[in-house]
Amino acid sequence: MRRLLASTILAGAMFVAPQVAAAETCSDATTMTSFTGYVRCAGSFVGNINGTTDVAQLNGLAGFSTDGPFTWQGKTDDAGFGPFQANPNGTTSGTLQFDGLIKGIFVIGIKAANNYSFYEYNGGTTGISAVPFQTVGTAVNGNNMPQAISHAGLYLGKVSTNVVPEPSTYALMFAGLAALGVAARRRRTV
Repeated sequence: MRRLLASTILAGAMFVAPQVAAAETCSDATTMTSFTGYVRCAGSFVGNINGTTDVAQLNGLAGFSTDGPFTWQGKTDDAGFGPFQANPNGTTSGTLQFDGLIKGIFVIGIKAANNYSFYEYNGGTTGISAVPFQTVGTAVNGNNMPQAISHAGLYLGKVSTNVVPEPSTYALMFAGLAALGVAARRRRTV
């Protein structure tokens, strides 16, 4: 009887015991990887994102290193939410809204449980004002359920140099060339 009671208690304890977060692959977060401007991702890694050792790691990652060096801008749980408009702490998916447009190359770090993942985007010259997030690519528990986000971080890389001139720039250039042509013609006739 004791053996049966001990087995029952042990089974019950395992059923209600908190599930430890498991490492995931960043590409599992399909909402993030299919978003406009997505370039690449890396992770999940064990640890924290806080603007210190993670910046060095990010700048050394294959692929990411060619778009850096990356500089730390802040995180959602900083005072005033850092470069973000809110802290999505406690959710498993949603939208990270920036304080302004992010142009060029940037990376979002997602921290959930004891893991984090990096997602690189190219905002181009027009910029991106918000990015969707999911924690399924960072950490899931033993029941394969995504863990809640702790915070997100923003890292800026190279600013896009693929500039396309405005139509008014072309108009001004052609007006200047026409003025030069008229001036050269007057000089020949005088």
